[in-house]
Amino acid sequence: MVLKTNSKGDVCHASYNEGEGRITLAKMVILHEYSLSIVEHKGFREFTSTIQPLFKCPSRNSLKSDILKVYAEERCKVLNLLEGNDCRVAVTTDMWTSTNQKRGFMAITAHFIEKSWVLHNQILRFIYVHCPHTSEALTEVLIEALME
Repeated sequence: MVLKTNSKGDVCHASYNEGEGRITLAKMVILHEYSLSIVEHKGFREFTSTIQPLFKCPSRNSLKSDILKVYAEERCKVLNLLEGNDCRVAVTTDMWTSTNQKRGFMAITAHFIEKSWVLHNQILRFIYVHCPHTSEALTEVLIEALME
C-alpha cells in the first residue's frame, strides 16, 4: 500500500502509475540536460528503487523513446497554439558557431500574443547548420524548417 498526504496534511492512499513515472523521468532529463546513461548509473537505480520499489528503471533506449514522446506532445501543443492564434506571428532566428568544433547552429523562435494578451515565445526548431553559412544556405535551412 502506498500512502501520501493531501493538501490538508491528511494521510490517504496513492496509486502508482509507471507510465507517469517514466514521462516525469524523461522531463527531468530534458530539463536538466542529463545524459541518457543516467538510468544505467548504480546510484540512480538504488535511489529510484528506494523511493519507489515498483518503478522499473527504463533502459537508455527506452528513455530516448520517452523523450521523443514528450517532444511530440510539446510540438503538438505549440502547433495547436499557433493554429488557434488569430494574431500575427513574428519569427526570429539566432545563429551561432561553436568555438571548439566550428559547428553552426540555428534557433528559430515564434513570438505572438494570444487572445488573453499573453506574450508567447516558442522555440520552433534548433538545427545544426552545415557549412558554408552563406545567406543563401541559411535561407534554405530556415524555409525548410518552417515548411515542416
